[in-house]
Amino acid sequence: MRAFVYICGISLLAHSLSISQTRASQTHVRSLLHQTVYNTGELGRAYDRGDAGMAAGYSSMEWPPNSALTIDRKTYRGQHNSYGAGLYISGFRKGENLPQTIACGAISNATGQSLQVAGVFSNPGSITRTENYPLLSNGNINPSYNPNEAEEIITATWTTIGMNISVTRTSRAWSYPGYNSFIIYEYDLVNNDTTDITDAFIGWGYGLSPSMFGYERVYNRWAEGDLRSKDMFARYDLSRWMSYNHDRTGKPEPDPTLFDAWSQSNDRGGLNSPQAVGIFPLHFDYDHLAVKGQTNYPKSSDSTYVWDQNNKLKQPYTNRYENANVYIDKVQSWTDITSRKTSPFNGATDSTAIVTSYGDTSSWNYWKGRAKPSWTLGWKQPGSHGYVFGPYYWPRGEHLHFTLAEVVGYGPGDAGDSIYTDLGGGTETAGSPGFHPIPSWYHQLTYPSAGGNPPAIGSNYLQNHELPWYVTPGIVSIRDVADRAIQIYTGNPLTKWDGKQFEPDKTPSTGLYNTVAIPLPAPVLNIQNTGAAVNRLFWGDQVESFTSPRLKGAFSHYLVYRSASSLGPWSLIDSVGKKDIRYWKDTTYTMDDRKSTLGEDVWYIVYSVDSLGNKSGVTNYSPHNTQAPAAQTLGKVYVIPNPLVVTNGISGGSSLSGHELTDRIRFVGLTAHCTIRIYSYSGQLINTIEHNADEFSGQDFQLSRTNQLIASGVYFFVVEDNTTGKRATGKFVIIH
Repeated sequence: MRAFVYICGISLLAHSLSISQTRASQTHVRSLLHQTVYNTGELGRAYDRGDAGMAAGYSSMEWPPNSALTIDRKTYRGQHNSYGAGLYISGFRKGENLPQTIACGAISNATGQSLQVAGVFSNPGSITRTENYPLLSNGNINPSYNPNEAEEIITATWTTIGMNISVTRTSRAWSYPGYNSFIIYEYDLVNNDTTDITDAFIGWGYGLSPSMFGYERVYNRWAEGDLRSKDMFARYDLSRWMSYNHDRTGKPEPDPTLFDAWSQSNDRGGLNSPQAVGIFPLHFDYDHLAVKGQTNYPKSSDSTYVWDQNNKLKQPYTNRYENANVYIDKVQSWTDITSRKTSPFNGATDSTAIVTSYGDTSSWNYWKGRAKPSWTLGWKQPGSHGYVFGPYYWPRGEHLHFTLAEVVGYGPGDAGDSIYTDLGGGTETAGSPGFHPIPSWYHQLTYPSAGGNPPAIGSNYLQNHELPWYVTPGIVSIRDVADRAIQIYTGNPLTKWDGKQFEPDKTPSTGLYNTVAIPLPAPVLNIQNTGAAVNRLFWGDQVESFTSPRLKGAFSHYLVYRSASSLGPWSLIDSVGKKDIRYWKDTTYTMDDRKSTLGEDVWYIVYSVDSLGNKSGVTNYSPHNTQAPAAQTLGKVYVIPNPLVVTNGISGGSSLSGHELTDRIRFVGLTAHCTIRIYSYSGQLINTIEHNADEFSGQDFQLSRTNQLIASGVYFFVVEDNTTGKRATGKFVIIH
């Protein structure tokens, strides 16, 4: 059965805080999980199988954030974990014999290239961003701060083409440690069509691939072809309804030098692909599910176990892994009422496997008749995840409500989680049970179907190395993160859901968000240049008087960190006590970073710490290029470093210019407006640089140009002040 697909119009890419009738985006940046969202239904980016990479300035389930870096003169866009995602809607309008199928994102052609969504499947509406921060941008306490709401809220609206459905998606993120690695999406769908819709389905498609950086380092690209039957496993956690992906071993190779360097204290960690990334429903609409007589679900052979006590089909309807070519016929097959793509749990083998894995018969009683994840594809075709609910009887004018969480953790499990199993983690064939232990980065596991030579999964990495700085101790794995997403949404006490059954049909249609303890906010940090090229940090003392009924603890002190890279390692500059006389005066703390180096890129974080030792979130993450004011008159101009020894960038690093840190020199002592000319030893003009900057005296010169390094040798330069005509000369040496 083929769906009707309506194609019309072309949309233009645009960016705005609030805009309608054109494709527009906002990016979640409050948490450590960054995600770009669109007013078309798309999430992350225009979906494809990975070939398109990532555009600078956008995030697709990026974790940790700000992760773009350059190594050996190759730029990596960072730790993105999704090929893109979106919403699916399908159903029959009254009087029509074929369904309408709408893909608001997560749609490609038959060979995996992205298709336009705006004007084809959806008409873009508005997109607005609300910052419910405890502090205002000037550092003062926000009198309108609502502790019972998320700190960052993005609301996007659109309408669908074909069936007239209006969609409002409200996504939420928090900076709270332990609650900063998930984003919660509430969907409100309204049938504004002229008729009721029968056999309606609501679902999501996600391309999951942790991580872009890891795969580019190992395979020199990030594409679906490198996932299949290699290192990626798609798995399903029955107790949490969580569909997720993880790498087999986190890929510590092929960076032995970088592995050692990055595994040090307060750094990013030495594994190239440590993430486990996934999705799960926090709520799905149960009331509108069709009952017998309202649906054309045809099967009678499974009628004894797919219908619940209210004669509604047990959910989910589809739980699918396939390759990343998600074309419209494939989406239709996931939402087909006459031929169910995913069979339900139904037999003795399923029963034995579930009971063995979860240790009781209640799990089997719960999951019998629900969609069986296609775990035999979980190694062969792990790239695309389809998650569908229905069929629904959807009267005109009525709302359907769904809530989905995106979650990411440092591995699938924690140190003791290997006693649990879930579906996946093996190179299964049809007929095998598919349940395997939960791996982690604490203990490597071996079993015949794990794949690899030897057949190993997981890693011993955390036996000998610290957690990366961006992971909250005690909330490590994707399971830990999911449990806290359930907690903050439902308002119920924190529960470890292994061995217990989460039931998303019994949760509220909108989150409560009003029971989790609130950490102290981090202060608003400002940085300024000084005449001595020493970075001056300053922040107000307002957080010391911040109060909330759910505040974890009273203010104790600040911790100030610096790093030469956006990802670490972070070094402590100082611990600053309340009203510390070394730094505090007249409500403001002022600190000079004496390690500042002219021309250096540096990142800073200032944490607030409470009396119980709890840190604030990472909300004042501040990059800065160390500068000094422009020279009043042109005198001696220096080049640093000189000589420059090109080291092939083996340290790896991120820079504000986006270039390799080890491939650039800097001219310092410049006036505000001058011209720099660089000559080879033989007198050939190599480059001309116009420097126009009133606020600083430094100018970069990048040695790698059009992918070619400037050769070793002696180079001369002439600087001419454009106002006075005065000149300065000098030379520098490059050594490869």
